[in-house]
Amino acid sequence: MSVGENIRKFREEAGYTQKQLAEIIQVKETYISAMERGQRRPGKKILPLLCDALGVDDKTMLFGAREEYHRELSYEEKVLLAATEGLSNDQLREAIQYMMKLKASGE
Repeated sequence: MSVGENIRKFREEAGYTQKQLAEIIQVKETYISAMERGQRRPGKKILPLLCDALGVDDKTMLFGAREEYHRELSYEEKVLLAATEGLSNDQLREAIQYMMKLKASGE
């Protein structure tokens, strides 16, 4: 979800209209509307006020609820992670380059 979609979702869950939320954080209603439509983003002064008013932390406001952006890893992804555990950054780069070559070759 976008930041604007998150703002709308959390505002509606809190039971506020755009006008009510605007009054709480002392901005114009058009600012709330513009944020929800993705035409504006909350500035660093507004974001904490918005989060406090809607009862969510800044990461949730910006990125959505944790379960929305995390998914269960597939078996293959888990195996790949286990296989690369403990490798140095250089070794990881080499492994990634090798996998990219495999992918490009169609094998």
